[in-house]
Amino acid sequence: MEHKVQDEAGEVHISKEEQNIAVIQEWDKCRRFPKERLAGVYCNQTFDDIACWPDTPAGTVQYIACPTYIQGFYTDGNATRICLPDGKWFVNPVTNSTWSNYSQCLKPTNPQEEIPQLFMVHIVYIRVMSTTGYAISFCSLLLAVFIMVKFKRLHCPRNTVHLHMFVSFILRAILTFLKDLLLVQGLGFAFDLEQTGDKLVFKQEGLHWECKLLITLFHYVLSANYMWILVEGLYLHTLVYVSVFSERSTVRWYYLLGWGTPFLSIVPWVIVRITLENILCWNTNPTVGYFWILKGPIWLSIMVNFFFFINILRALFYKLHKPKLRKPCPSAARHNRYRRLAKATLILIPLFGVHYIVFMGVSENVNPTTEVVILYIEMFFNSFQGFLVAVLFCFLNREVQLELKKTWYRLWSRPDPLFLQQTQYLVDHRNRSHASDNHHSSEGSTDNASCLCKWSLDDKGKLTRTFVKTGSAKQESRRKGWKITVETRM
Repeated sequence: MEHKVQDEAGEVHISKEEQNIAVIQEWDKCRRFPKERLAGVYCNQTFDDIACWPDTPAGTVQYIACPTYIQGFYTDGNATRICLPDGKWFVNPVTNSTWSNYSQCLKPTNPQEEIPQLFMVHIVYIRVMSTTGYAISFCSLLLAVFIMVKFKRLHCPRNTVHLHMFVSFILRAILTFLKDLLLVQGLGFAFDLEQTGDKLVFKQEGLHWECKLLITLFHYVLSANYMWILVEGLYLHTLVYVSVFSERSTVRWYYLLGWGTPFLSIVPWVIVRITLENILCWNTNPTVGYFWILKGPIWLSIMVNFFFFINILRALFYKLHKPKLRKPCPSAARHNRYRRLAKATLILIPLFGVHYIVFMGVSENVNPTTEVVILYIEMFFNSFQGFLVAVLFCFLNREVQLELKKTWYRLWSRPDPLFLQQTQYLVDHRNRSHASDNHHSSEGSTDNASCLCKWSLDDKGKLTRTFVKTGSAKQESRRKGWKITVETRM
């Protein structure tokens, strides 16, 4: 049914009675319209009380022309509706129902207004990237925690701080997985929702304490993760600028800062949500001011950590460029200093969460394309930061590598190849000179001059040295397969 527009802008003018008749006719037409049988997963044909939406392939956006029978609509725009990858129509978390975007029908069409749909198309890929990053971080952090706990030689205040930061990243990944798996379309648990036609509606009755508890735990773990990043920055800053301090006594205060400080923001936020904004599962933030109870301390920790980052870089730069008693500095040495400074900077960036400071200055009212790019970058760093931290502060740690090597050679009962080269040389000068003095004696033997020093690891992982003769060393090397080169001296 077409209706005549009354102005040049394309605005529809129609009486209420005519509009109701036209809507009923469209509904009847949609009901009688033969449904298409699409291959694969798709969203079913539906009527949203305004227009009929045909079957739509999963993971796509359906476009229809703005209806010509709704008072005040403009006919030169398009209405859109998003079909999610699971074959369900997109649900607006604010209204708790499937949602059609008629924003272009309410005012003259602006080409830039078609871009916001880009966000809904890319959100699928962003979720895949985020899930992959958190999974990789979770596995690598579990291994890092096992290594830190397993080897007693790694138990020190510095590694203890690393360990707690690893645990905070692990908990963040776990709560993220639970939130994505248990919340149906981001609204609530399955028993918190009810199906009304093709709409998924949040039940108003009940406390819904389960999903609210999950969201509260997620915000606590997120805040604790930021606080432990701050603790890492504070600890390193203290090592650089404070000459004398007790590490073991200070670690206790770090525990309180990392795990206790988040309660100062979580408890007031929970009270505010219960008393003033107890809606849904607390996973939406209609009142921005209430959300700043959680967001404010996190942003403050980011800014303080950025100050630590700049201050430590300044100290490293000064140390690397400190004059060396009037000695000229060759170009190779200068290049090496710059390389060390760049390496330290790259290591400190994920440790201090410097990338967070970049997004703090970005306005929320940006164009959709910029918002999608920012979301890709932010979610990449958020999900893979745990993996980067585990690699830099555990797997590339020389102490960790040494303990792993010692364990490896102990399990296989073989000496460390790094020490096998010690067997290339004859015993120390005292034994050689003693053998030389007794060379012509009737009871003497030239075998004493060919005594070797063999290095190995005992059952406790300690490096031991034993003295063997050349002949016995050769026989033992043949029996165990060692490649030993014996130096012969006349």
